[in-house]
Amino acid sequence: MKSNNTLLYLSITIIFIVLIVYLLFFRVNNISETSYKLISKNSSCISCHSVMKGFSASHSPEKITCVSCHLGSNNSFTKVEAHKGMITVPGNLSDASQTCAKCHPGIDIRVKNSLMNTMSGIISVNKYVFGENNNLDSLFNIHHLKNISSADKHLRNKCASCHIGNQKNHSNPISEKSRGGGCTACHLNYSKEAKLEHQKYINSNKKYLPKVHSSLNLNVSDAHCFGCHSRSGRISTNYQGWHETIYRDTFYNNNNYRVLEDRRVFEKQQADIHHTKGLNCIDCHDSFEVMGDGNLYAHQNEAVTISCKDCHFNKNNKTVVFKDLDQATKRILRLRNKDTLYPFLTTSRYGKTLYNVILKDGKFQFIGKLSNISYNLSELSENCTKNVHKNLQCSACHTNWSPQCISCHTSFNKNEEGYDLLDKKLVMGKWQEKGSDFLAEFPTLGVITKNNEKEIATFSIGMNMYLQKIEDRKASFHRYFAPTSAHTISKKGKNCTDCHNNPVVLGYGRGELKFKNGKWSFKPKYALAEDDIPLDAWISFLTNDTIKKATRKYARPFNIKEQKRILSVGACLTCHKNTSEVAQSMLNDFDKTLMQISKKCVKAKF
Repeated sequence: MKSNNTLLYLSITIIFIVLIVYLLFFRVNNISETSYKLISKNSSCISCHSVMKGFSASHSPEKITCVSCHLGSNNSFTKVEAHKGMITVPGNLSDASQTCAKCHPGIDIRVKNSLMNTMSGIISVNKYVFGENNNLDSLFNIHHLKNISSADKHLRNKCASCHIGNQKNHSNPISEKSRGGGCTACHLNYSKEAKLEHQKYINSNKKYLPKVHSSLNLNVSDAHCFGCHSRSGRISTNYQGWHETIYRDTFYNNNNYRVLEDRRVFEKQQADIHHTKGLNCIDCHDSFEVMGDGNLYAHQNEAVTISCKDCHFNKNNKTVVFKDLDQATKRILRLRNKDTLYPFLTTSRYGKTLYNVILKDGKFQFIGKLSNISYNLSELSENCTKNVHKNLQCSACHTNWSPQCISCHTSFNKNEEGYDLLDKKLVMGKWQEKGSDFLAEFPTLGVITKNNEKEIATFSIGMNMYLQKIEDRKASFHRYFAPTSAHTISKKGKNCTDCHNNPVVLGYGRGELKFKNGKWSFKPKYALAEDDIPLDAWISFLTNDTIKKATRKYARPFNIKEQKRILSVGACLTCHKNTSEVAQSMLNDFDKTLMQISKKCVKAKF
């Protein structure tokens, strides 16, 4: 009996001591009642980071543990032990399978296989031009790129930073210079308070403990895309209406000019109509395009499945209801608190769900994913559906301008110090690129033939360059045009003469295109390059040279038959206005119109 009483007293004493320890622990560490509820989950993390706030609902400590994302130990009360194995930036693809993929299974594989991570198209085209690969559709991965050949060194020195797998070592707020970071490249957001706290942390030499955490959520703004997509094709800057110049001076920082954080100067141009209306990048490009669908693709235009006609159509497309959606889309809709009562539009070509386009009261409504603004969709105009235009991509007429650099001199200087963007270190030897005129003009048109379907698409000067490889004594000239989606769409399309009487659009380059006495003539602005074609042209005037001049095996400039037909229409347009009856008649049936011309008309002779 005595031993039982002793045991009871001992138990009460232990409970009392434990209670005192916990009270002291809370008092010393200022741990709130809410934090107490989290101790069972986050234990030692809360002892130092008890006042941390700013989490998104799905990633709050109430829902998941700190170590779910950052790893480390939540059972150790010393900094060294608790931080052992901890990851500062959990979203990096090198760690994503241990962090993000725990709650989002399969996402890491999708992103790793995506073009935004592999950069396959950039590598294959670069190696093709360098003469190191004869297949433009070869699959490559920037992470497997060796440092042996000229092309490898060029890619590592000039191109290898703009991929989502680029390791991010510091969890900084998104900026114009942001590159990589895996999942955090798109989903990391800092509130104003979080930015202030982060700056205090930096200013204190990382001794100050921030009280506001960054948030991981679905608010993927255009700023997240800007870091990488303001380079190369300049899609982000184009979309906002900015065209890069050769200037490098802050003097140009005014309403008509914009100086980026990397000191490049851009000049104001007409913005894309979708940007003007308030649409964000993700309003059109869904998670399966941006994050990948798990498949490997050779080029960007193969991975993009949405088209203008998916939203702008003249007859109702198919729809799908919420219960029939895939689980990933259902989850996104729930997280965005979107209405699930109405049917969703599906794309005509690929059958993909556009979950921000709903059928309500008999009409389709486009809803901004971030803005929540509702838009009425405009139908295709009558001219777009004319038989003569059935093979034209919408961008062929509605692209307002495209960024173009006439030529580039690319050479290697073995005596200058360069930077390896993959190894992130200085190395001896640097690639130098010197561009010529930067122009914002109509893109060139050409032909894409895939699956026995022919489409007229927009192209831009892709690889018109003088290349002096490491092993070469003399530079060689290369001429390749690349299919482009400039993201500079205007509501009003080109008129007839903009295409049929424009030498740039036809592929001849800049110059004077004239029709006189039944004959067409062309005087180029730029001198002939080594291949006897004007420096800015895709082809010579009225020739049939369509071989090996594109960065895709299924793309080419207009052949001689197509050129003659285009210029035959152009001949009529030298007299008849775009809005005339003759011009409208040609839209319906050009051959029939030619049979009805008057004796005063002068047909083109070739």
